[in-house]
Amino acid sequence: MIANKNGTPTNKNHSLEETGSELREKIWLDAWYDPLANITASSSCMTFCDVNGDGDHKFVVASSSANPLINGGSTGLPINKMRVYKGTQVVNESVILEEPVAVCSYYSDLKMPRKSIIAVGCGSFVFLYRNLQPFFKFTIPPIVIDPDELAIWAKLGSGKYDEKTGYDELFKLRDLNKQLSIRSYELLSLTEREEIKNLINQRKNTPLNTQNILTCMTVLKKDKDEVDAIGCLVLGTESKAVMILDPSGSSVLKKFQLQNVPVFMVTHGAYDNDYRVIIACRNGSIYTLKGDDISGVVIELDSQPCGMLRIEKSIVVGTMNCVLHYYHTRGKKQYSVYLPSNIKNMELLDMKAQRNVKCVIAFLENNELRIYNGKTLIHTIATVDQVVGMCFGIYGTEPNVLALSYRNGGVEFKMVSRVAKLENTGKGGPPPEQEIPLKLPTRTKIYMEQTEREKEHATDMHRVFQKELCKLRLTTARAYVKILTDGQGPVSQSNHMTGGSIRLNATVSGLGPLFKIRMTITNTGQKAITRIPVVFIYNQQIYLMKQSIIEIPALIPQVQYKMGYDVLQIDETAGSDSIRILLCTPQSAIPVITAVVNMPLTDALVGSVPQTAMGQQR
Repeated sequence: MIANKNGTPTNKNHSLEETGSELREKIWLDAWYDPLANITASSSCMTFCDVNGDGDHKFVVASSSANPLINGGSTGLPINKMRVYKGTQVVNESVILEEPVAVCSYYSDLKMPRKSIIAVGCGSFVFLYRNLQPFFKFTIPPIVIDPDELAIWAKLGSGKYDEKTGYDELFKLRDLNKQLSIRSYELLSLTEREEIKNLINQRKNTPLNTQNILTCMTVLKKDKDEVDAIGCLVLGTESKAVMILDPSGSSVLKKFQLQNVPVFMVTHGAYDNDYRVIIACRNGSIYTLKGDDISGVVIELDSQPCGMLRIEKSIVVGTMNCVLHYYHTRGKKQYSVYLPSNIKNMELLDMKAQRNVKCVIAFLENNELRIYNGKTLIHTIATVDQVVGMCFGIYGTEPNVLALSYRNGGVEFKMVSRVAKLENTGKGGPPPEQEIPLKLPTRTKIYMEQTEREKEHATDMHRVFQKELCKLRLTTARAYVKILTDGQGPVSQSNHMTGGSIRLNATVSGLGPLFKIRMTITNTGQKAITRIPVVFIYNQQIYLMKQSIIEIPALIPQVQYKMGYDVLQIDETAGSDSIRILLCTPQSAIPVITAVVNMPLTDALVGSVPQTAMGQQR
């Protein structure tokens, strides 16, 4: 039994008006849609599982209270909850104490009937549910505090250090790139002596500990890679650690320390045999855990990941630059698929029953739900709203169901038609255009003479070409060096700026006659630069500026400084001109860097601005 979008049940048989070809082209069947479900859950917080061990799979979703568009968001009571759906009804609802991060289901033993355990990860804890009742809570081990930091806070508590000494010692630890606790970072962010003293007095006698926050969670099979095999939870934390728990979820079997924070994980194989855990990190790196070691093969993505799936021995990674990258589990790249919009969610379509087909479901920012089988786009539909979470699996007795969680709080279930064509029917090899012969021009007498000439003087012609090419490169290099040494380039290369290098970008905005020049100055060097004069050179018969010479007090390395200066066009009939911006140093008469701003024409519809608005100084 399925239901239409109004929630009323309908028959699964299609209308007699639909032909067989139309049924084969239609992949998704709308089963049920509840726009008032008040649920917002990401893909990691949704799963299908057999809770009672009777073969009737339920839909488990952990809803977040952070969505202001639904009840329980920022306008109501912030309640996080876990719901269990059977058919179109909610059969169980539990309150979750913290913001949910991930939900997984697995089997922890071989007892009959086989009942799934639901693991809900939130904050620093993983709550395990059996028979829809919580029975165990696993606490992620806290972050180990640096001994030097502990000693400093102990001396502050005993009175051996005053607030200034303790502050200075913690400042030194931060300069040594040591990982500090949140309390220490909060203290170092203060500048007023009274605030520092109050914070130390409030916290110095409190035990110093830092909780470890969960970022992602998945399941690794224990003894065999099968659907009903015993599983182990794999946890990723903010401390850049990955932990594999035992099937009971009470202890840590293995722990790995990565270089970055994990955000997506997929598994392959079984823990007792040959297994791999592929981890996508927040900075765009992909690591692989194999056995007791971290593989030396690290995949560097060209953008941050927004989803990761595994299809047999391949992994599919969606990035924030609208690309699906396909890699082998050993790290070798296979190919990429470029999409027309940003990727918001990804899910694996693992079709079972009549035939086994695995595809990638990708939801894009333009509200398109796409199915890809390899490089081939199989199907595209439009959704009613932005999808925040997707989950594909067995629901009830239907083997191929897709659950969608919308931004407005709605929930929708779609089924894959049993006669849908998901196989890749595209022909391999080169495109058909490659087989079309080119229309070559006829061989004329001049062409034949030139061909013979090139054959006879091939060596001399090649030498002349190489000589002219070298001259061109030399002339280009000399011109580039002259631009840099004269301060005409966008990046300074002056020897008078010890340890410093400046990048300048300048733009103009406004309709006129009053314009604004916006400058962005960046010190790309390693040392700070002080007292940088900035000179504006312009035609004083056309433009007027309040100050034509300013001085920048200091430029800190790797910090962008944004400045804006008003320019008034006093002669609107003179057309437009350019304004040169020079960055100088007191040690040299040659500008360090130069930028030229081409001023636009004044819009005739805009009224004139009196000169008194800019002052009388030129």
